[in-house]
Formats: sequence, structure tokens, C-alpha cells
Amino acid sequence: PGHTYQCLFVCRCKDMAVHDLDMARFLVGSDPVAILASGSNHVSPDIKGFEGPEAYDTANIIVRFANGREAIIDVCRQAPYGYDQRAEVLGTKAMIATDNMYPNTAKIYSKGFTGNADMPFDFFMSRYKDAYVRETLAFVDTIVNDQPSPCSGMDGLVALVMSIAAGISAEENRWVEFDEVAKMVNCDPEGQCEITDDDGNEGQSWTALLGVQEKIEQEKLAGTKKGILERIMG
Repeated sequence: PGHTYQCLFVCRCKDMAVHDLDMARFLVGSDPVAILASGSNHVSPDIKGFEGPEAYDTANIIVRFANGREAIIDVCRQAPYGYDQRAEVLGTKAMIATDNMYPNTAKIYSKGFTGNADMPFDFFMSRYKDAYVRETLAFVDTIVNDQPSPCSGMDGLVALVMSIAAGISAEENRWVEFDEVAKMVNCDPEGQCEITDDDGNEGQSWTALLGVQEKIEQEKLAGTKKGILERIMG
């Protein structure tokens, strides 16, 4: 991709690694408390001149969670063999892993090669086609059948804050506590939040912020869904 689509941590689109951070939180089942990240440039010389973490095309991240578990994430903007996104969870009794998706299940067994006949899907729209269908169905079910949403605004906020904290860590070469980043989050009584560059909420704890926003999400859920249902159903 060109330089307008090169962001790993936080930039114009706040994209790429934010999805892996979000997935790590989902798999661990806990909120993050601290993060350590490092980045470098190996495959994208056209972005080397960008400031701070915007210049990175390769990165490694360690996330500590409130339940005592840790996640290790490695990301790179180049995978010439296909869209590579795998996950592995190692527990005390077992391990579970997810592999890349392929266009078919055909395999070749020959004297010189053993493996998949085709390369993995090379784009996220192909890799996650079924996931997008399920996402749409879940959204419709939430509205039409008055069911809780699988994902909340808080989920999106936490993922964004995680990516910002990762960028700070990579740029300053240190662990970043999420209490430090919480002071950058400004939320009104209705639960509308924005990220600022100042320290307007000095002293605001990460745990307190998550608790307040979760309560607001729960209180808004029923009324919001009914309002949407009335608008689309008449």
C-alpha cells in the first residue's frame, strides 16, 4: 500500500495495529493496564520521513491486562505470501490457535513440496467476508429483536486508547500505564467521548473511566435501540 495506508499505531486513520489490540483484549477477556511497544522501518522507505510512530512499518507490542495475563503482538505492513493474521492462546491445560484462511482446502504432496495448493487470501475483505456477514446479521438482530449489541462504543474507545498508548510507548521507549492515557479522554454525561492532546482530566483513573462509561452504555442501551427500531419500522 501507499504511504496514505501505512499507519501501524496512531495517525490519520488510527488503523492497522488497533485491530490486533482489540482482538487481544477480546481473547484475554480483560481490560489493559499497561503497554510496551517498539517500532522500526524495514519495507516502506516512503514513510521513513514521517514523525514518530507514523514512520514505522514493523512493530512489536506487549500488553498487560487487569487479570494478570499478557499478550504479545507483532505487526508488519508487508506479507508477500498473503494476508497473514494468526492468533494463539496458551493456557495451563491447553492451547488454541487460529490459522490463515485459504481459497480452498487443496494441498499438494510432491517430492519437492508439501503444503497448500494456493496462497492465503491477500486482502482483509476476502479473509473476513463471512465475518462481515455475521456482523451485519448481529446488528440487524440487535435492532429488530431488541438484543444486546455484541460490541459497544466502549469497546471502540478502549481499542483507540490502546493504539494511542502503543504509539507513545514506541516513540518514548518505555512502558505506558493506561492511567496516564486516561487523562486525555474527555467524556460528557451522555457518554460522548473525545481524545485530546492536553491533560484536562489530570487524576482521572483508567479503571474509573471504564466503570463510568460501562454504566452509561448500559443505561442508554434499551432506549437507544427502541428509538432506532421505531425509525426503521414505522
